[in-house]
Amino acid sequence: MINGNVNEFVDALYYGTENVFVFRRYKFMIQGWWKNDKYTLYMQLWEPPVEGHDWEYTAPTPAECVDKFLHASLFDGKTFWEAEQEMEWVDC
Repeated sequence: MINGNVNEFVDALYYGTENVFVFRRYKFMIQGWWKNDKYTLYMQLWEPPVEGHDWEYTAPTPAECVDKFLHASLFDGKTFWEAEQEMEWVDC
């Protein structure tokens, strides 16, 4: 991960911290939250805005949500681990 430690990025997913990152020419925001005893992890494509490119998963634990995110083919058919070397962790 460019400009950041990939392990710290993944750790932040468990706590719901809002993180912004760029993959190729796309800027994403990801964050999590608790509601009604369930955890939701939500990723939104910020730039360029393209409808239908958001991703959301809700489960009883943050671990389940993070695992689902890490193994989903969300980045041009690649999983997070396959694409993270091309990702840049940025501030808003």
